[in-house]
Amino acid sequence: MKKILYRLIFESQKVKATDIHFLISDTRHSCEMRGISGFKPFEDDQVDALFQYLKYCANLDLGNLTVPQSGTFRMKLKEKEYYFRFSCISSYQSQTGVLRILNNHSPITISQCSVKKTQNIQFKRWCSLRSGLILFSGPTGSGKTTTLHALLEEIARQKKLKIITLEDPIEIVSSNYLQLQVNEKMNFTYEEGIKQLLRHDPDVIMIGEIRDPRCAEMVYRAALSGHLVFSTLHAKSATEAIKRLSELGLSAFDLKETLTAVVNQRLYPDIKRKERVCIYEILAQQELQRYLEYGKIENHKTIQEEIREAVKKKIIRSTDAKIDLNDY
Repeated sequence: MKKILYRLIFESQKVKATDIHFLISDTRHSCEMRGISGFKPFEDDQVDALFQYLKYCANLDLGNLTVPQSGTFRMKLKEKEYYFRFSCISSYQSQTGVLRILNNHSPITISQCSVKKTQNIQFKRWCSLRSGLILFSGPTGSGKTTTLHALLEEIARQKKLKIITLEDPIEIVSSNYLQLQVNEKMNFTYEEGIKQLLRHDPDVIMIGEIRDPRCAEMVYRAALSGHLVFSTLHAKSATEAIKRLSELGLSAFDLKETLTAVVNQRLYPDIKRKERVCIYEILAQQELQRYLEYGKIENHKTIQEEIREAVKKKIIRSTDAKIDLNDY
């Protein structure tokens, strides 16, 4: 099975895939790699056997597959060590799984984040801050982690501040700062992890995701106590991200004290280059304060307006952006 897995990894590199999707049922066995241009099938007669092998590699509980499970593992291939997360869900009719290649990201600098120089200048300016909360939002696969690590690498390059991250899982491995892995089986949750890392006197903290009210409160307290905190949240726009924080228990007063900026982003194939390009909505400074004060803002360029502008300038295709634009 290792040889088949090696071939799958090799094929995934060709299409620059980070996620590989499995469907196993009585009538169909399929494996598809999600790359820049969508899904591409991986053809092999032993897809079912590979699926079972991945369960073993990820150390899943094979006797309790009726509940969703996920696990991580690593494997070395041609002098490079790859990190994987395999998630599996079973139903009465079928089993589905997603294999994510966690470190299949090419490092990018801040200047490569956005097609807009003004946005990259904003990102770089944030790297000089000493306190506050900067939140990146968007759906799964929108490039939040890649953008975050571009900022962290810029801060680390200055060699002035101590950076600690708390992630689940660690998707981009860096030797320039301390990275902690959440392990709920060992009771090392986001809440407990934040408590522990604060004892190590960090200047900059990155929390992989705000998932619940307790985590939101801990992130708020870390920012309030003089740390520069970065985190992510699933939301379809910058204002929706703020509403989500409110649902998690943070008041407008709390956010006025700590929230520095909210970013919403999407990731699309670039028409001109065979790469991906990020489209960003940024809510910061006076616009952010006005929204927190009055609950609305005027003349703010929303994520859908940023996407439409990118389509008009022929940076991305309207067909790739159709789902996001129809969501509004």
